[in-house]
Amino acid sequence: MTVTKFTLCSSDNINKLSAFLYEPETEPRAVVQLCHGMCEYITRYEPLHRFLTEQGFAVVGLDHLGHGSTAELNEAPLGYFGKKGSWEFLVEDQEILRRSAAERFPGKPYFLLGHSMGSFISRLYAARYGQHLTALILSGTAGKNPMAGLGKAVVGAVQLFRGELHHSNLLFQLTTGGYNNSFSDGTDVDWLTRDRGICRAYLQDPWCNFTFTAAGYRELLQLLTRCNSPEWYAAMPKNLPIFLYAGDHDPVGAFGKGVRQVYEGLREAGCEKVELTLYPEGRHEMHNELNKEEVFQNLLRFLEKNLT
Repeated sequence: MTVTKFTLCSSDNINKLSAFLYEPETEPRAVVQLCHGMCEYITRYEPLHRFLTEQGFAVVGLDHLGHGSTAELNEAPLGYFGKKGSWEFLVEDQEILRRSAAERFPGKPYFLLGHSMGSFISRLYAARYGQHLTALILSGTAGKNPMAGLGKAVVGAVQLFRGELHHSNLLFQLTTGGYNNSFSDGTDVDWLTRDRGICRAYLQDPWCNFTFTAAGYRELLQLLTRCNSPEWYAAMPKNLPIFLYAGDHDPVGAFGKGVRQVYEGLREAGCEKVELTLYPEGRHEMHNELNKEEVFQNLLRFLEKNLT
């Protein structure tokens, strides 16, 4: 596997994006574009990169605005995408990356894999640009959040009195702060995976262990609301192969219920090629779970099935 770091101009016309290309030793069979989740970054997926490149796939991904090396490159605060409506930049930045990778690998089958917040971005991307994709893969996604309305109201109040860049513990508790309530393995992020080493590393990593700004939560709630709207289901390409997978102990997906909601909604909307796998006892990051090799093999099966 060879790794190349490069930069692109964000769709916000202000920031640079830090991106990474992972290439196999031979001519790639296809390209997998990876869209990471909140409070993390692309190079954190190294085991998945290595597995996919060993199977002959090129992997490309960028650190979102307000995340990882993109935030570092722009000397920008972590957990901040921009002004109101900046969720659009996250979607459009994925198209900027796709165009760059498609120029590098013309004619290759092209897959998009989005995890968690990245699955929300990927879902909106597929509704807008699905004609460019061979298939869509959604890891650790979520259905409707009944607390989204309250969250938006609290975001508005926090922004009014403390500003967009304020880090609010109340907003944290209304969003991801309660995810660990069902677990007691010894860290504050046991909801991520049963692998305690991964959890400890996450807590020690400043590019992971941070909270969003008020503006970041505002845009996150917009992503979640929009990718669960009737308009989104109606706009999804009906013949696009879609693979959803998650752990059935993942609180982001309401312990499987939210993921099933998305699966059933896609089927009801007329999407013809939708698959769902829920892993027993799996938590949020199935690519970092104790049974990640099983997850990787199932992912490979889906990719290879859709190469032809």
